[in-house]
Amino acid sequence: MAEAQMTRAMNMVSSAFSLFVPVMAVLWVMAVPQRLGLLIYPEQIVVLMLGAALAVVFCRPNTSASPLAVPVNAALAAISVALSCYIFVRFPVLSEATHLFPTETLLIGIAVTLLTLEALRRVVGWTLIFIFAVLFLYAVFGDWVPGPLQGRPMAAADVLRFIGADSSAVWGQALQIAAFVVVVFVLFGGLLMACGGGDFFTQLAMRVAGNGPGNAAKVAVTASALFGTVSGSAVSNVMSTGIMTIPLMKRSGFKAAQAGGIEAVASTGGQLMPPVMGAAAFLMAEILQVPYKTVLLAALLPAILYYLSLYVQIDFISRRDNIASLKDIQRNTMVTIVKEGWLAIIAFGVLLTGIFHWNMRAEVAAVWAIVALIIGGLAIGISRGSKQGMSPGQILTAVIDTGRNTCDVLLITAVAGMIIGLISTTGFGFALSLYLLDFGGQSMFGLLLLTAAISIVLGLGLPTTGVYLLLASLAAPSLVQLGIEPIAAHMFVLYYGILSMITPPIALASFAAASLSGATKSATELEAFRFGWIAYFLPFLFIYKPGLLLVGSWFHIGYVFASSLMALVLVTGGLVGHSLRPLNPLLRVVWAVVGLLVIMPLAEFGGHTLEYAVSAFGLVLLVVSFAFSPKADGLKA
Repeated sequence: MAEAQMTRAMNMVSSAFSLFVPVMAVLWVMAVPQRLGLLIYPEQIVVLMLGAALAVVFCRPNTSASPLAVPVNAALAAISVALSCYIFVRFPVLSEATHLFPTETLLIGIAVTLLTLEALRRVVGWTLIFIFAVLFLYAVFGDWVPGPLQGRPMAAADVLRFIGADSSAVWGQALQIAAFVVVVFVLFGGLLMACGGGDFFTQLAMRVAGNGPGNAAKVAVTASALFGTVSGSAVSNVMSTGIMTIPLMKRSGFKAAQAGGIEAVASTGGQLMPPVMGAAAFLMAEILQVPYKTVLLAALLPAILYYLSLYVQIDFISRRDNIASLKDIQRNTMVTIVKEGWLAIIAFGVLLTGIFHWNMRAEVAAVWAIVALIIGGLAIGISRGSKQGMSPGQILTAVIDTGRNTCDVLLITAVAGMIIGLISTTGFGFALSLYLLDFGGQSMFGLLLLTAAISIVLGLGLPTTGVYLLLASLAAPSLVQLGIEPIAAHMFVLYYGILSMITPPIALASFAAASLSGATKSATELEAFRFGWIAYFLPFLFIYKPGLLLVGSWFHIGYVFASSLMALVLVTGGLVGHSLRPLNPLLRVVWAVVGLLVIMPLAEFGGHTLEYAVSAFGLVLLVVSFAFSPKADGLKA
């Protein structure tokens, strides 16, 4: 009985601190402390938010059968909150005079490190903890490392003091972006879903997909792209949209593994789709010191190509396998969709207007979009009780859910901040950059392959945010030093970090989709790998054809996009063996080879004349093939 009462109390405490996290984020973004005349550092706010996140994680239900599990977790939660309050009060003094309080800062460093690592272990496992441990040992025993990566040793106590009190470690940039930007955008997405945004996206996807071949799968692609603009999580996208789209695809004739693979790839692309993308995009803007809209615009064309590739593959496979178009998908008219989803449209309008027209910081624009959602949702709920409206209880639930859902991100970025701080203070990042620069001077393509492989391998055990932060500190600077555009280098590592979601053997998005489709995990992974082939080529285009990131003249940007689109159609036709009509074996090879040549940076080898000539040949090949295709595709109705 006592244990049950304690569990209920911990649930209430968890809800309270989950509410605290997004409320503090919004208050800081709107500069409420400053308006009240309070002198508070951003580090002090993230200290409190991390303490709340630790308490929420420790208060989660524990599967352990030990009778001590509940009281131990309660004690850890209480210690986390007390420690954060203590650091909040002492931070202004300790950050300026760490050397005057060596024992105090050492104890703080030990407590912060142990509590954060234990909470992170419960959330995402051991991978990031192992990386932290390796770099901690490097900081202490760096002089034992032979060769160019040899470091300068530090006392273990000094390392712990640095972690607990320095603004460039756990309380630094990574945690601040997660606390003040990611939390606000997750809150925006949660409120959008609460006021009927999910129905709006679903109906819009069904309308856009139309009645063509494989329209059930095209609904999945469109819905996942739209949901991805607000969730930024591949697994969340799969579980949100896959419940509806995977059965639809199976009913229309797609195999279970195909349905799961399509949903996994479509949901993974949500982290790449503007205007919200994932947490890593906000971190990229801060690291590059550019407005978020710069990252948003750079990501636009690659995201369009990513989803167009899926569309083309679905269309060609549907024609090849004679997969019927589902005529019984319930669709509202576009007028009805707009009428019922006007609040979501206004919210996105406020967000984009704030970012692009008023040049607001992304998080400030998101707060105003949240205000529009709350006011509009309450007004509708009071006047009509519509499903698009919200009650105060629904708003409160959305805010609490935001706190719970973002605690994991806060913990990941806190430990990533520790790691980045160690990389910087030990000089490991500088030494590794010199080593990679020397390697890249011999073969830039080899360095890109190495970076891609490291990104995918790290992504097998880490969330996208953690992968990006590590690679942005370790690999991206070397690429920039070799003359690569900074945003291209960072987009390169971001894409390959995200691709771990569909890359065997772990492929978390594929695993989630397999659980819904009923297919085996291995079969779903293989299909996802096939459907997502374009994503493995796109990052190299960022480097060799930066026009895809809107870098260069409008002619160059237009040519790169058009030629890339043409290449994906050719390669897809060659792989599938079908376009608007079947392709014989010879034509399949021709299509695939020409498509790969079009996508390759031929200008690096034979000048622009060769590149334009190959692109022109590819265009002629497509025009001739489509011109002689039969008008009727022979699909069953």
